[in-house]
Amino acid sequence: AQEPALAAMQSDGQVLVTESASRVVMEPADGSVADVGVFYQPGAKVEARAYAAVLRPLAESGYRVVIIKQPLGIAFLSLGAFSDVQSSYPQTRAWVLGGHSLGGTVAAIQADDHDEDATGPARGLLLHASYPAGDISQSLSAEVLSVSGTNDGLATPADIEASVPNLPEGSAFDAIEGAIHSYFGDYGPQPGDGQPTISHDEARTLISNATVEFAAEVSATLTG
Repeated sequence: AQEPALAAMQSDGQVLVTESASRVVMEPADGSVADVGVFYQPGAKVEARAYAAVLRPLAESGYRVVIIKQPLGIAFLSLGAFSDVQSSYPQTRAWVLGGHSLGGTVAAIQADDHDEDATGPARGLLLHASYPAGDISQSLSAEVLSVSGTNDGLATPADIEASVPNLPEGSAFDAIEGAIHSYFGDYGPQPGDGQPTISHDEARTLISNATVEFAAEVSATLTG
């Protein structure tokens, strides 16, 4: 993790940040936590803290964010992590499951597995520079947002386009013009990535804004 993610790991009057061996949690400091939580899987070999800056605006907007620390930095080794988080926060009515790159691919599996849970179901799937491993267009009942970068050399625009039929009808797609794969976190350059035509700060803001808006849309689907 690099700046500004490291600075975003600091608690203040708005956001309380706690870190354990298995997760990073960011939540509103005043305790007024939304009914919807956000569960997030990092990309392969990327430290959980690297996503603090891009996801902190969620906590500033009232959402609890849980970023998983994966065994060996591989999301597929954290398939049971969401069930653990559900148990930790039984008061959370629904969850947005998200992730970056391989983390998003695994989050899609978890969302598909947990979208019909009686308590704390997955109501949203958030894909950051990512796409599902297979066709979940008919099985997934959660809302979907795919945020990608047009200059991404790893999850390329062609990859994102190819994922459209594998996601439920009505899924939303937001392409950040000029953004690259590593702009979805703060961990430095990544081999094989594209060349950006937008600043990292500007891209991070656009990614964060889209993410917060999606969480609000999922929250609005809750009734009662």
